[in-house]
Amino acid sequence: MQTQIKSKWACAIIGALALVMVIFGLSCEKQGDGKIQAQETTAEPVQSARQVQSQPEPSIASQRLSQALSDGKYVYLFFYESGDGDCETMEQHLDRFARKTEENVEIIKVDRKDPKNRDIVTKMRTQTAPIPLTLLFDSNSTILSAFTKVVTEEKLTEAFPSPKKAEALEYIRQGKSVILCFSSKQMPVRGEVQSRCSQAKSKLAGKTECVSVDLSDPKEAGFIRELKIDSNAPEPVSFVINSQGQVTGKYEGEVQVPNLVQAATRVVKGGCCPPSSGKTCPPTQPKTK
Repeated sequence: MQTQIKSKWACAIIGALALVMVIFGLSCEKQGDGKIQAQETTAEPVQSARQVQSQPEPSIASQRLSQALSDGKYVYLFFYESGDGDCETMEQHLDRFARKTEENVEIIKVDRKDPKNRDIVTKMRTQTAPIPLTLLFDSNSTILSAFTKVVTEEKLTEAFPSPKKAEALEYIRQGKSVILCFSSKQMPVRGEVQSRCSQAKSKLAGKTECVSVDLSDPKEAGFIRELKIDSNAPEPVSFVINSQGQVTGKYEGEVQVPNLVQAATRVVKGGCCPPSSGKTCPPTQPKTK
């Protein structure tokens, strides 16, 4: 029975995580047309963290969550039950992480069996969620990661978006497509690829953004690994993510402006190459003369 509850609950939170799955490389379920659903629905067990603010006589946990989000912090919201061994272990990992991290993050612990926490447990629909449950929110109350088991301090650290990943996610939230260009200074065609990305952006005025990522930047190492890019690649690697959060193009080396434009405005249908497959469905790249 516990396994069934875990399975059902894990499937239900997928909707809230869909937007970041493209970049985080998480698995996801698709709707009938193969489109990743990034919109929030009332059927999700985890509601927006901001909704907790409007409740009468909020608990201390709710007040802390509201204040942390208003202060622009990340929040690790940890749901546990007293006496549970895994919860105790996870709490220790969170405490060690808090002592070491340089992130602007607040850790809020919620005993879901405590009646004083009923408001936040009910509003976020975590009554039957598997525990320990650890949710990472950004200041927009978007769920960046959800851990339904014990994880290490390293995993807790890796869940934070790098500066370039955070930039890309923000553009997608704004309803824009994103062209990601991964390169290093020694690549001969780096300037040309970046120029073509800028040209594609100009043609799609206001509808797409370019994000350049240096393969040698240590702050982006985790982002580069997640997208399975070789940090020693001999040529630039470009990804296109449309405004629905779908990977619609991946190009190695030189790339043509029309292909970037087409990929940036394309919507994947029929379940073609879901993000978790490790494959993409870019338009055919014409040969250069």
